[in-house]
Amino acid sequence: MPSLTLVKLLWCGQGMTTLVEIYDGGVEKDAADYLALIDCGGNYGQHAIDQIKDKVAKRTTTPNKMLDLVVISHQDEDHNGLLGALGKELKTIDARVGSVRIGGLSWIQGNKDTMTEFLTAVKYDPGTVAFDAPAESNYPGGSVAPTHFAAHKDVKFRLLISNLDVPGATPDIVRNGSSAVVVVDNGINTVVLPGDATFQTMREINTKLGGAQLTPQVLALEIPHHGALRTAVENYATSGKKKTDFTWTIIEDFATKAMKPKNVGASAGPWNVDNHPVKEVIDVFEGTTDTVPTHTYVAFVFFQNRSMVRWATIDSTRAVQTTVQKLKVKQKKAPKKRKLGPGVATAGNKFVYGDIVYRLTGALSLRPEDMVEFRPCRTFGMHGPDEDVVQAPQP
Repeated sequence: MPSLTLVKLLWCGQGMTTLVEIYDGGVEKDAADYLALIDCGGNYGQHAIDQIKDKVAKRTTTPNKMLDLVVISHQDEDHNGLLGALGKELKTIDARVGSVRIGGLSWIQGNKDTMTEFLTAVKYDPGTVAFDAPAESNYPGGSVAPTHFAAHKDVKFRLLISNLDVPGATPDIVRNGSSAVVVVDNGINTVVLPGDATFQTMREINTKLGGAQLTPQVLALEIPHHGALRTAVENYATSGKKKTDFTWTIIEDFATKAMKPKNVGASAGPWNVDNHPVKEVIDVFEGTTDTVPTHTYVAFVFFQNRSMVRWATIDSTRAVQTTVQKLKVKQKKAPKKRKLGPGVATAGNKFVYGDIVYRLTGALSLRPEDMVEFRPCRTFGMHGPDEDVVQAPQP
């Protein structure tokens, strides 16, 4: 029987934390047969940490409670900042990590220390991890079949691109542009996890694929860099007032030629200062997605009267999800940048948050609505007593 692979975009506020669970028998159960963690960061981290720890703890039949693979796409805090806390939790259950892969260039010592703290907690030798490694890809191009860097039975983990050098760019673009783009492939369906890929990364991917689609069926794509506008377009400027002020050619080719995803998702953190995800970036990817029953997702509308609140709950029949499904906004003006805090929002600001789950099976006959699931966690006030807001890192 073909395996079942669940790719879970876990709620973590502003950040990316993705847990991949593989079930050999084709049915989801308490204990997964293989676990992979792709990135581990966010500013609302406890839910994601609890989910990962719980799945690892239930693997009682393995020699150790095992997290088989950890991949960190690059060094930004919203992709690795939860590792320290996760390591402490995994240490309490004597968990181990089987393999580690690091992407991205220009790692600073603080982020290296975060990785080392995590690896030490799970008794993995930090000296075997390569930071700032040379550029690499598991896709040689042409008619040569792709390789992989990790696998479990029919499921392969591949690097589409990693550690791309972006000469002359600002330090943040160097970090983001060199992000590892991970492909989870079961031979029929793929899920693409691009981390904080920029238009430079996408341009390199477009060139590598030569106008062809990555695989016959890209089941799902996490929108690059949380759906940020700044790194999606080739000529970003804050003075832009309308969509046509920007050049979208590279990301449009990436979406409609290289990927053609049936589903797209993005991590969302309402009121985060970087305003991710942007609705107009999501729109670029909608054209190839499946038609599904009407649902809602939350995004930041960029091209709108800037004196008004721009976070919106959007009705959609396209296979688009963000980790925030509904947002009820009571106040009329957006918080000033860097002024967020418990006193800003009112009790009317409630949102429904949860995990986006993609299902990869051996069957092609799944209905579109069965391929993706939004698993709500709960509804709470954005600045209520549940958790304090932590400012998001810069994009």
